[in-house]
Amino acid sequence: MQRRQFVAAGAVGGVALSAGCLGGLLEDATTFSASPAIVAESATDETGYEYQGTEEIVTTESVAGQEIEVTSYGAEYVRMIDLPLDILGGEVEAGVFGVITTPQVGVAGEEFNPVGEMGAEEIAREVQGQYEELSVGDSTGERSVAALEDTIVLETFEGEAELQGERTVDILLDVARHETGGDHLVIVGVYPDLEGLPIDSERDRIDVMVQGLEHGDDVDAEIVDSREESDPLAG
Repeated sequence: MQRRQFVAAGAVGGVALSAGCLGGLLEDATTFSASPAIVAESATDETGYEYQGTEEIVTTESVAGQEIEVTSYGAEYVRMIDLPLDILGGEVEAGVFGVITTPQVGVAGEEFNPVGEMGAEEIAREVQGQYEELSVGDSTGERSVAALEDTIVLETFEGEAELQGERTVDILLDVARHETGGDHLVIVGVYPDLEGLPIDSERDRIDVMVQGLEHGDDVDAEIVDSREESDPLAG
């Protein structure tokens, strides 16, 4: 599976606003911005995941004659995993962890960010759509992790991914959606499910990464890319 920023501007980073009768309501609510989320260094040191930086995505849409601007963030981490000789035989960038933050967009008491209604399976399908080499299967269960002064529920899906364009391997995909500090958080973890690899250990690493999440305007996020999208959901 090739590593790439999995923030989907038209899916988990976009906002769909219905024109309806919002014209007068939007005059004082035309800019919505999330706060970034990263993982504490103590957690990355413990798990071996390396921070790849944070991408900032600014989307704009024209709604009821008003320009709505929404800022979201996506942080990504990767881990080198020593695979068995019969797979690739060496360390491969095979573990991925990421967290997206996108704002809760409320106008007149209504929420218009589609992320707020996405279930775990829908998130998993959206992740699949961002990787040509990834296919997602059935859910295998869920577990709870204490983080961000709350409980985050991770749901696990079976799947397959192609590593370095050479070999298709079984993987597990952990996903979660959580609300905190006025933002929607989408959490994703991907890791191999191979005989000879301690899968419980890989799962525990994801739990530690989730436990280490920090969210807010004061987190030390390294913005490595910033891009703009216009009407990402149009058509």
